[in-house]
Amino acid sequence: MLSKLGRLSLVRLRGGARFAVASVIAALLSFWTIAYFARHQPLVVQLCISGVIIALSIVRSDERQAGAAGGAPLPTWVSWVARFVLIPLVALLGSAIGRVVHAHAALGFALIAVPLVAAIWVRRFGPVWARLGSLWSFPFVASLVTPAAALAAGAGVWWGALAAVIAVAWGSVLGWLAGSAAAAGRLGEAEWRPRDASQGSPAAATPPTATGERKLAASSRMAVHLALSFAAAILLGWWLLPDHLGWFVLTAFVVNSGNRGRGDVVYKGIQRLVGAAAGTVVATLLGTAFAPGDSSALVALFVILGLGAVLRTISYAWWAAAMTGGLALLYDFLGQGGTDVLGQRLLAILLGGLIAIAASCFVAPVRSIDVVRRRTADLLGLGREALTGDRGAPEYARLAPQLHEATARIEQLAPPFHALRMVTLGRVGPARRTADLIDRAGALGAGLESFVTRHSRERGAQLGAELRAVREVLVALRRD
Repeated sequence: MLSKLGRLSLVRLRGGARFAVASVIAALLSFWTIAYFARHQPLVVQLCISGVIIALSIVRSDERQAGAAGGAPLPTWVSWVARFVLIPLVALLGSAIGRVVHAHAALGFALIAVPLVAAIWVRRFGPVWARLGSLWSFPFVASLVTPAAALAAGAGVWWGALAAVIAVAWGSVLGWLAGSAAAAGRLGEAEWRPRDASQGSPAAATPPTATGERKLAASSRMAVHLALSFAAAILLGWWLLPDHLGWFVLTAFVVNSGNRGRGDVVYKGIQRLVGAAAGTVVATLLGTAFAPGDSSALVALFVILGLGAVLRTISYAWWAAAMTGGLALLYDFLGQGGTDVLGQRLLAILLGGLIAIAASCFVAPVRSIDVVRRRTADLLGLGREALTGDRGAPEYARLAPQLHEATARIEQLAPPFHALRMVTLGRVGPARRTADLIDRAGALGAGLESFVTRHSRERGAQLGAELRAVREVLVALRRD
C-alpha cells in the first residue's frame, strides 16, 4: 500500500510539474514587475503579495481547465478579456476592504467572506458562472493572506488594480504556455491531472446530488459550509484572540476549500490542518534569523511558496503549509513575528481548522459513499456507450476524454477510503467495499478509455463482463 501511494505521488508530481514551474515563474515575474513600478509606494509589500497570489491562482485555474474533459467553459479570448476586466475591478474593491480590515478587522474579514462564499454559490448556475466566480475570488484570497499592517500602508487603491493587471498578464501567459506544453505531451502519454484546488473546478467542486432526499444543490451546501466557517471563525477569533483573527479566517478557508463529501472533509481537513501548523512553526522559527525589513525574508517566502506550488500536486497539505508559512514570514518581515506568538498562532490555526471540519461534517453534510455511488454510476453510463455505441458517429470520439474525466473524478475520492481501509485492516465493511469499488471502477475506466481509441472485440467482451461486475458491486453497496 505504501509503495503504491509513493508511486501515485510521483505520477501526480510529474503530471503537475509543468504548471507548478509555470506558477513559480509567473509569481516571480509578477513580484519583480510590481516591485519595480511601485518601488516608491509605501504599500509595495501588499501589492507584491497580492500580485503573487493572483498569478499563482491564474496558473492553477488554467491547469484545472486544461484537465477538463469538456474543455473550457469560455473561449480562451473571452476568458482573457474577463480576467483583465473583472480581476482589476475586484482588486479595487479588495484594496478598499483591506483598509477596513486594518481599522475593524472583524468587519473587514466579514466583507471579504461575502464574495468568496458567493463564488462557491454561483456554481449552481453552470460552468460559465463557476469560472467567473473563480476569477473574482482571486483578489479576495490575496487579501486574506496579507497582514493588516501591510494593508494599512497607504497610497491609492488604483495601485491594487495595476498590480492585478500585471499579475493577470504574467499568470495568463505562463498558464497558456504550460497548457500548450501539456496538450502536446498528451499526444504521446496518458497524463494524470490533479483536481484539488483552493477554488475547485466546476466539475470537481460541485458533485451531483447523490440521493433524492437532499434537495439543496451541492454548491449551495458548500457555500453554506464556507459561510458558517467564516462566521464562526470571525466571532471566535474576535472574542478569543483578536490580534490573530486573520489566522482563524485563513485556516477556515484553506481547510474548507474543494472538499468532496464528509469523509473527504475529515481526511483532507486533518492533512491541511497539520500542514498549516507545520508550515507556521517552520516559518516562524526561520523568521527569527531575519531582522524586520530584511529582504532575505521575502526570498525565503518565495522559496516556501515555490515548494508549495510544486508539491501541491501531491497533497494540498503542502500548499496549506506554504500559505501559512509565507504569512508567518511576512509578519516577521513587518516586525510582528517571533516565537513568543507561535503558541497563539497555532491555537488560532487549530480552532479555525476544527471549525471548518465541523461545519462541513454536521451541517447539511454530503456522504462520501453517496458521491462514490453517483460518480461510479456516471462512469458505467459512459461505459455502456463506449461498448455499444456507433464507432463511426462523430460523438463517439469524444467518449475518450469523458471517460478520462469520469475516472479521474472517481479516483479523487480514493484517498480517505484507502486510508480507512489500511488503518482498520479492512475490518470496516462499508469502507472496505467502497475502497474496492473505487479501485475496480478506476481500472475499468482506464480500460474503457483505451478501448475507445483501440477497438478489440475480445477486449470489449472482457470490459463488458467487468462493467457488469462493477454494477453488481455498486448495487450491493447501495444496501449498506
